[in-house]
Amino acid sequence: MTCATPVSSEELVRYWARDLAPGDVDRLDEHLLGCATCSAESERVAALVRALAAFIPPVVTREALRELQASGLRLEEHPFFPAQRKSAVFRREIDVLVHRLTGLDLTRAKAVSVIVRAEHTGHVLLEAENVPFDASGVLIACQRHFRDGPHDIAFEVRVSRAAGGDEAAVYLIPHSFE
Repeated sequence: MTCATPVSSEELVRYWARDLAPGDVDRLDEHLLGCATCSAESERVAALVRALAAFIPPVVTREALRELQASGLRLEEHPFFPAQRKSAVFRREIDVLVHRLTGLDLTRAKAVSVIVRAEHTGHVLLEAENVPFDASGVLIACQRHFRDGPHDIAFEVRVSRAAGGDEAAVYLIPHSFE
């Protein structure tokens, strides 16, 4: 059986990346519940998104970056500072673009969490608690398949300290892809 109004792969990626407006999510949910063809395609896209996310986690350690580079992946790292809007260009010859979110005192941090949002909609794309960090900051691995998601990204880093004095910072990083 085929669908008279199939959902595009692009829309399914945006659905699983949580980059659709609430009304579009409701419309798509309703369609997927009643359409076996699109539901099967949605499951395929969801599995792909999960597999890609598992391949390289969004927040990585310095050691993980060394291993990725040793495996032959081409990495490019750039520092970003809180409250500064700075673009990130994912060049064709790069496999992983690394954002080093710095400018926070992480020396006495007991835990660090990261929230990633689409700046224009506020939709949460990722919430990660107890992420790896070191004194140089938090390392975000931006992968090429993210080009299908929103490009106006806001990273919020929250630092928890045992002695209190918790801190948060936002990094505004619009992305473009060559």
